[in-house]
Amino acid sequence: MIEKLASTAIVVQLAGVGLNQQMLPVFLGLMLVAAIAWIFLSKKLYNVMRHDYPRVYDKLGRPKLVMKKSFATNYRVVMFLFRREYVSTADIDVIRLCHGLRYIFIIYVICFLGCLLLILDKSNIAS
Repeated sequence: MIEKLASTAIVVQLAGVGLNQQMLPVFLGLMLVAAIAWIFLSKKLYNVMRHDYPRVYDKLGRPKLVMKKSFATNYRVVMFLFRREYVSTADIDVIRLCHGLRYIFIIYVICFLGCLLLILDKSNIAS
């Protein structure tokens, strides 16, 4: 009876390992899609902010997609999104863009943490 329980536990553990190995590419793929979507939406947001809301754009540190993008500027943009400061623009297009960027950021962080947990779990199983 004990041998049967032990073999069942090994099968369950191996099934969990297989699921983990299958989830890692899913998380990585979602992260790639989220990163690409972030690039396109943030470029569109920066262009709209630069042309239509120059004060807000300056307050954010004049973010650009490639050049002159520091950690402080990134932090300001993320805080702008999560504090919902974009609502003050009363521009439905800006609000939609910012909502989309917030959700993409959340998805990216969840997938990143999922990858991290799967990698740490793999290292624990191997040892």
